[in-house]
Amino acid sequence: MPSERSYVTYTTAAVAVAAIPLSFVGPEGLRLAVIGLLMLAGPGTALVLLLRLDPPRSAQATGALPLSIAIAIATSLAMSTLVATAMIYARLWSPPAGVCILALVTLAFLGLELRRPRRAVSQVRAK
Repeated sequence: MPSERSYVTYTTAAVAVAAIPLSFVGPEGLRLAVIGLLMLAGPGTALVLLLRLDPPRSAQATGALPLSIAIAIATSLAMSTLVATAMIYARLWSPPAGVCILALVTLAFLGLELRRPRRAVSQVRAK
């Protein structure tokens, strides 16, 4: 399970880092794919990884994966909407800046997840 978490962490970080320069320049098809993926699942996936909502491996815990995916997508879309709304109200509309903000939030959540101690989670699950 830890190796699967690290793959998801590295993939999410790669999408967030790639979205920053692509928000300004790049081929349209690649921009659509990377920025769309960031807005759909970037910050939410990082938050789910930070909260460690993944279940232990068992036959009864297989229902938690769809819930984690739904939480990740809903959180990402909500954060994208909040960033866009704040930019409109501030009269500072700039889509590349909004993508950069979402990418930085994603990277901040991933950084917090990497710095979080591992044994604190095992103590909580043991109780």
